[in-house]
Amino acid sequence: MSIELADIFKGSTAQAFRGLTTVLIKAKAHAEATGASEQAFLDNRLFPDMNDMKWQVQMITEFAVRGAARMTGVATDDLPNLPMEGDTFDALIARIEECGATVAQADDATINSNAEMQISMPIGPDQALDIDGKSYVLSFFLPNLFFHVTTAYNLLRMQGVAVGKKDYMGM
Repeated sequence: MSIELADIFKGSTAQAFRGLTTVLIKAKAHAEATGASEQAFLDNRLFPDMNDMKWQVQMITEFAVRGAARMTGVATDDLPNLPMEGDTFDALIARIEECGATVAQADDATINSNAEMQISMPIGPDQALDIDGKSYVLSFFLPNLFFHVTTAYNLLRMQGVAVGKKDYMGM
């Protein structure tokens, strides 16, 4: 039995999105129960030079949609650009659902056949990362996916939201 690249890409994204949705639902309930402002949760940062909670969700959902497009052969100049929007828990949860559905619709056979495809990604001013499809998924996409989901989880946990490992893992 072998594991296909599409299974890894899509399965990991779906699980991460389930966990992210779970912790956002719990954060919304916590805010309502305590009378706290949603904005206080969504605008919070781990450190002043880091992006806030809502940005973590906005960015990782766009990243997943762009990753699915990239792995199905969409040219860099034609990758989707999602607006950075979603100023409530409900809006962010809807964004996750929508982006998760987009990723789920990506063609498995195309993703699998693009394991050796060469990708050149901009990673800063006048910098590009040249990488094959398999390395992109395993060494670039997945670490970024889990970094931002973990950051969102930590931001909520640090504010007293009662979430744990099962929530993070989407179980």
